[in-house]
Amino acid sequence: MDLLVEIGTEELPTKVINPLLEHLREALGHVLGRKDAKTYGTPRRIALYYKNFENASSVHEELLVGPPLSAAYDSEKKPTKALLGFLQRTQTSEKDIITLQKGTAQYVAVKKVQEGKKPLDLLAEQFESILLSAPLPKSMRWDKTHIKFSRPVRWICALYGEQVVPLRFGSVQAGRKTKGHRFLSQGWIELRSASEYEEKLKEHYVVPDFKERLDMILSFLKEESYALGGVAEYPEGLDEEVANLVEFPFAVVGAFDEKYLQLPQKVIVVVLAHHQRFFCVKKQDKLLPNFIAISGNLPKDSLIVKGYEKVVKARLEDALFFYREDLKVRLEELVEGLSQVVFHPKAGSLLEKTQRLITLTEKIGKTLNLDENTLKKLKRASYLSKADILTHMVREFDELQGYMGYVYALLQGEDQETALAIYEHYLPRFSSDSLPSGLVGKVLSLADKLDNLVILIRVGEVPSGSSDPYGLRRCAHGVFSIIEDTQWDLNLRELIKETYGNVDETLEEFLRSRLEAYLEPYGYDVARAVLEVHDPLKPLESINVAKRVASLKEEQKFKDVVSAYRRVVKILPKDWEDSMVDEMALREREEKDLWENLKRLKVEDILDLQPLKESIDQFFDKVLVMDKDEQIRRNRLALLLNVKQLFNKFADFGKLVYEEV
Repeated sequence: MDLLVEIGTEELPTKVINPLLEHLREALGHVLGRKDAKTYGTPRRIALYYKNFENASSVHEELLVGPPLSAAYDSEKKPTKALLGFLQRTQTSEKDIITLQKGTAQYVAVKKVQEGKKPLDLLAEQFESILLSAPLPKSMRWDKTHIKFSRPVRWICALYGEQVVPLRFGSVQAGRKTKGHRFLSQGWIELRSASEYEEKLKEHYVVPDFKERLDMILSFLKEESYALGGVAEYPEGLDEEVANLVEFPFAVVGAFDEKYLQLPQKVIVVVLAHHQRFFCVKKQDKLLPNFIAISGNLPKDSLIVKGYEKVVKARLEDALFFYREDLKVRLEELVEGLSQVVFHPKAGSLLEKTQRLITLTEKIGKTLNLDENTLKKLKRASYLSKADILTHMVREFDELQGYMGYVYALLQGEDQETALAIYEHYLPRFSSDSLPSGLVGKVLSLADKLDNLVILIRVGEVPSGSSDPYGLRRCAHGVFSIIEDTQWDLNLRELIKETYGNVDETLEEFLRSRLEAYLEPYGYDVARAVLEVHDPLKPLESINVAKRVASLKEEQKFKDVVSAYRRVVKILPKDWEDSMVDEMALREREEKDLWENLKRLKVEDILDLQPLKESIDQFFDKVLVMDKDEQIRRNRLALLLNVKQLFNKFADFGKLVYEEV
């Protein structure tokens, strides 16, 4: 039989639905022993569906050991008090007794078959606590039970086949009833069995499956934009957000006055998406004066379209006013006003941050030997980088931060590369985001993120668990991404030291952990092997070595390197530090050969170490490292330390993991 568990609520926030479903899938899966639930989520319901669910109790055999056999019976072979007490405690009889050998002694024991609770009984016991433990950003109370959830729970529909599962949350008890669309369906829907769920909801204008709703929306966007002669244009993620705003999508097409097309295109896209969640239409890289809205209700007449158009006109009129007002003031005139904008309560203003960026970008530029013209652009871009925060447009639409600075800078006659850097220094904003395209933008982006890391960690804003309010993990990822892309061999330790003073230990540890996470796609063992011997504040060498190790890991030549290294470190004491080799004290031919090969070898790539394997193997086969003579022993250990140090130019190969065949 199939199992359905649905929680009906008032309209849930869009960002809550998918994480809540994942929590319930995991939590219910743990209780029910099934991880394959099909999930359904709409603004008014969260549901899980298990196909062919077996509500069978678990049965296991338990061996209970009693007193020693010698203490279980008296001289007349009658049960002693010890045995009778054991039988009473285990609720068994003498006929159940078996003899168990433990070492040299024998004990009495009994086998008992224990039957566990059925999964649905366990679910009924734990259901309320599972919902209460959901990771919700905000919760609310709504009745006298004072129970809390993201939004008021109005019904629970829980069916196992045709039977109601007795679940409860606060004052709401489970039944076999659910509800359809708030406006297009009237009253309760009674389900005879769990298997009717999806079909019945669709009959009442609810598409419970998120992906199906999303596909419908994407189809509407494609069809309606094609009819207008273009393609849909919208911010990333808007389609998924809208899919969680409606239970049954309907497309509505509207228009706006062409005068608003004088606004920068991204402004129009953001304005329509920001409050209204509307989609723009683009034709040959130019926006059309149209929009597509996804309504959660059947558009019966033109009043809905007119209403949407009225709202869009008001929003665009505001944006046009902001745009014109902003152009009356040059960006450089806004910079001093940043002294009144707090960067962080413990870290001063945005003007102070701007001044640090000017200093840091100059240091990075000089380290990279950039020409004077580029350094001049860097200084100008750093100075103007945060000014657009004080514009009317960015105050209203913070998503446009950086972009408006770019637009206004160009219109005010700034150099193209300087203006672009104002926008691109916020890139990358997330792990899969694009990197800055211009040299000035790359330097400024690196400096901005490095400043965030140094200053915010210094004032105690170290991310913990899933909490990272200032996006410092993203900042670190951005720093490493830019360094990998540009192949800039920067010593972050020196840059930080020259600009901010000594490197904070907490900062160093944080950067190390984030670099390890950055390198994990190459293998967690590769990341650890590399970072064991490389400075995390010199990221480029760690990144390049990790890529090289990962590409070679399964090759036989590389395995020879690993094998040779492991023979060396296996015998070396962990705390051995003496690397001074006395050539006159080398006695055996094999140790002399190893030393000569070590001196002659030119190592630029990991595989350049492979020729040492033969010398190392012969050394261990013929030479006794731990000689009784202390001078000889110490000299041989010093030789091996030199070998290890050469290998450690790349990684601690002992930390690499191979599957045993």
